[in-house]
Amino acid sequence: MNDEEKQKYYKLAHKLISQQNFAAALIVGAVATLLAAAAYGITVATWAFSYGFAAAGIGIVIGLSMQFLGRGISTKFAVVATVYTITGCVLGNLFRVIVELAVANATSPIDVLRNDSILVLAERSVSYFSLVDLVYWFVAVFCAVFLAKRPLSRSERLAIGLVELRG
Repeated sequence: MNDEEKQKYYKLAHKLISQQNFAAALIVGAVATLLAAAAYGITVATWAFSYGFAAAGIGIVIGLSMQFLGRGISTKFAVVATVYTITGCVLGNLFRVIVELAVANATSPIDVLRNDSILVLAERSVSYFSLVDLVYWFVAVFCAVFLAKRPLSRSERLAIGLVELRG
């Protein structure tokens, strides 16, 4: 590879790096976490058979939203997606308990939050936890990590690799 080709790849890599928007990825990831967790809780409380798909859905929603606005290529995007996905699964279980209690008592979820303490709801949420949940959560995290970073072409990966080797 001659110096002219290297310079072309360096410019491409710097362009890709400058397009990253970590702040946007953080914000959209947080919003996606809350929305996906709420959808997860409602789905799992309504249809018990769809638990694994709902967990994977959290990871997919978070990963795609972070990829779309963050346009990330560095590892920090995947790390944040992992944290958001685990948080989303935990919140999803909490929302599940809230929805189930609301349906059982024929009240609204807001009434459940007013009448029960968060600690009681969290304890009940933990009581549902099983080893199978870890498998579903692993799939969700895998989806989020895979989708959080933007896909790169071969020449883009080469350009990023050259910049990383350069130091």
